[in-house]
Amino acid sequence: MNSKTKSLSVIILALTNSEELYKMTLNCINSLKESETNIIFEIIIIESNRDYLVSNFKYPDFAKVIIPDVNFNFHQYLNIGIKASTGDYIALCNNDLIFHKKWFSEILKVVELDNTILSFSPVGTIDVNHENIYQTGYKVRTHIMGWCIVTNKKLFNKIGYLDETFDFYYADNDYAMTLKSKNIKHAVVFNSKVEHLEKRSSKKKVDSQSFLYKYKIPQYLYKKEYEWVLNDEKSLDGFLKYHNKWGTPDFLYKKNKLADILIRYNLGYFIRFFL
Repeated sequence: MNSKTKSLSVIILALTNSEELYKMTLNCINSLKESETNIIFEIIIIESNRDYLVSNFKYPDFAKVIIPDVNFNFHQYLNIGIKASTGDYIALCNNDLIFHKKWFSEILKVVELDNTILSFSPVGTIDVNHENIYQTGYKVRTHIMGWCIVTNKKLFNKIGYLDETFDFYYADNDYAMTLKSKNIKHAVVFNSKVEHLEKRSSKKKVDSQSFLYKYKIPQYLYKKEYEWVLNDEKSLDGFLKYHNKWGTPDFLYKKNKLADILIRYNLGYFIRFFL
C-alpha cells in the first residue's frame, strides 16, 4: 500500500461561540495538518453555532465548514460529514484533540497487515508494553475511542449511516454493537497517538427525579446497581434507547458472550442472526 495515494476525510464536530473553543478547534486542525506529510487531508467542520458566518471567528480556507439547520445530534451531524466526504478513509472526531506525528500512517500499517479491518481507533498514550501493534475488539474506551474513530469508507456500504436515534449518550456503544452484529472488525492501534483533552468534572448531585414520569421505566432499573441511571435524564434516555434496541442488560450480556465465542472460532458470520 502506498500511503501517498491515500486521502483521509476528517470530520470534526465543533461549537465555535467563544475564543477558548475557537482556539481549541484551531489547535486541533493545525495539529492534524502537521501530523502527516504524505496524506491528503480533507477537513470538514460540522459547526453547531448557526451564527458562525457572522461571527468574528474564521477557520482556515483549507477547512470546509458546514452549518446544519437542525439542532445538535451527535450521529446526525457525523452523518452530514460522512455524506460530504470524498476520502478513501473517514475520521469521526471531537474538536478537543491533538494529533501526533504519523498517527494515521500507523493505522495504515495495520491495514497492510489485515485489510479486512474496516474500523480503527488511536490511543491517547502510547504503551510500549504491548506485544502487538494493534488489538481487535469492541469494548468502548478500551478498543473503541468515541472521540476519534477512523473507518474505511467502504464500512458505510455495509452498515449504512449511523443511527440518529443516538444524539449523544450511548452513541459509542451503539456503534460498537453495530460493528459486532455485522462481524466487522475494529482495532485499537497502539502506536497511533491522538490526545483527547476532555475536561473531567464531577457531576452535580441530582436531588430530583421529576423527569422519570416521561419514561416507561423497566422494572430491573430499580435495582441498586442501576441507581446512577435514574439520577440523570440524559443517561437514562441513552440507556433506554440502547437497551430497547439491543436487549436488556442481562440478555445482551448472554448474547455478547455467545458472539465472543463465535468470533474466537472464526464463526462470526452467525452473529447477525441473534444480535
